[in-house]
Amino acid sequence: MKNKAYYLILILILTSITTFGQNEKVFIMVHFEAGRDTSHPLINKILFDELGYPPDSLRTNNLYFQQATWLSTVHMVETADTFNIKLTLALQSQMAEYILQDNEKINLMNEWVQNGHELAMHHHGINHIDWGGYTNRFQGTSYPDDYMWIDKFENSGLYRGNMPESFNYLQQLATEINDSIVTGCIGDTQIDKPNGIIYFTKGGEILEDLIYTPDTITLPNETLYFLSHYQVVSVFKNEYGEFLDEVTNYQYATAKLDTVMMNINQIDDDQIMGIVYHVFDYYRFPNIYRDLFSFLSQNQVNNKSIRCLMNDCVITEIENKYSSDNINIYPNPTNGIFTIHGRDLQSVEITNINGQIIEKLLTDKELFTADLREQATGIYLIKIKTSKGMIVKKIILE
Repeated sequence: MKNKAYYLILILILTSITTFGQNEKVFIMVHFEAGRDTSHPLINKILFDELGYPPDSLRTNNLYFQQATWLSTVHMVETADTFNIKLTLALQSQMAEYILQDNEKINLMNEWVQNGHELAMHHHGINHIDWGGYTNRFQGTSYPDDYMWIDKFENSGLYRGNMPESFNYLQQLATEINDSIVTGCIGDTQIDKPNGIIYFTKGGEILEDLIYTPDTITLPNETLYFLSHYQVVSVFKNEYGEFLDEVTNYQYATAKLDTVMMNINQIDDDQIMGIVYHVFDYYRFPNIYRDLFSFLSQNQVNNKSIRCLMNDCVITEIENKYSSDNINIYPNPTNGIFTIHGRDLQSVEITNINGQIIEKLLTDKELFTADLREQATGIYLIKIKTSKGMIVKKIILE
């Protein structure tokens, strides 16, 4: 452990010789899990050993795991705020459901979002061991690999509903804090991705996942922005499927942190560094992530949430280094009629927070008005395509 501390200090000294300030192109996404994986040693440790819940409690539709990790979530965000670190909080629907039961938790989430953190979505499909119980499979449309999951769907007791029902919990929470969900890491993507998700994340454990030039991916009937992220997580199994001891897991996670530190100055102008971990990783080893926050802060890497990076910053070839500030929407909030003003406009699409298209039009004008007076009050997304890329903005209808 002393050698580990020595190398960590050495990395901090070497990297602090130069101030990077990578143009605010680092995001940190935190994944929240459903907590229904009965083979997961940490989930078992938290629920059975520490809280005393019975071993079969994970198979029922309870929120025990969310209760167990909530205080760690609060501590994590408070620690991030200490270092001015902005997190993209990717909630499973169970955590949104848990927060919605308590106004104090809703108010706290509102404070977090107002402070620059992002409310996003995380979802595992039925093909994942920690499936939260929601899927669009077996809803009338057949898929080639359905046969692999039909028994789990019918007999595991885990099924809770379809994806609109899952997404509804996050939308309710977003509505409570006057926000919307546009970012997600969604498993079984082509089947389960809800309408409204614009920024899609995925990644792994290789260096190419850490620093990446954002791109687009095409799904049936839509195109999404894609961002990669690198897992700074504590592993639980080795390549032979064997569970590892606590010390080995700690060493594994700190080695991942070292990789981030040693590559922070490798970000090119059109690239973004993406980092991801689980809230139960923070529960387990909070000092590792405090070191991450401290390192980014000391090197003046003023990160932002994914939404902010993609909407409000001059980044990547996707937006062709075209600032969204060149597009103005006013008044905002609006009572229905508002103006869109910008250069090189080609098309505008207005959607509600459910992803339903309200209006879509082509234009070659720099100034025109739109009318939402017939729509319900709430948040709407304005997707604006220009000759230099696509920009997404939010407008509030009062």
